[in-house]
Amino acid sequence: MPAIPPQVSAPSTASRLLAAARLTCAGIGLFAVSACSSVSLDEPLEGTPWRLVQLEGQQVMIGADPKIDPTLQFDAGSQRVSGNGGCNNLSGGYKRSGNALRIGPLASTRKACIDASRSRLESRFLAALEATAGYTVKGGQLTLLDGRSMPLAVLDLGLRTASPP
Repeated sequence: MPAIPPQVSAPSTASRLLAAARLTCAGIGLFAVSACSSVSLDEPLEGTPWRLVQLEGQQVMIGADPKIDPTLQFDAGSQRVSGNGGCNNLSGGYKRSGNALRIGPLASTRKACIDASRSRLESRFLAALEATAGYTVKGGQLTLLDGRSMPLAVLDLGLRTASPP
């Protein structure tokens, strides 16, 4: 067996897996390509703060204060999520395998929302999180999907603040 020359390194496990996934998806054909491209190995789910930008097909107004905007962060080490629902902090477990994702059960603090619309947004956001059955990550956006692969919520990468009016 010939040795690998020193200037050429052996492919990493991640590189081999990515190449295999590309070959597998290429071999499936045009009808199934979208299923293969739904989870990007280049855009991690964990360790990144995500901010809610769309819920149930409607845009969510992003404020300038990340402390009160609905957010979510995944911790791979503990398999836990944490964040803010808009009024209260939230936390819970999650499990993912491929593009399947289950979040919950969730717990949250019980502070009263001064703004009734923010309270309704928080309730809908928590319900969407617990109804999540899958996800996609593309172009810096995390889309949470229900059991029929329909979008529940879209979260944007990072805690960007809204531009001033």
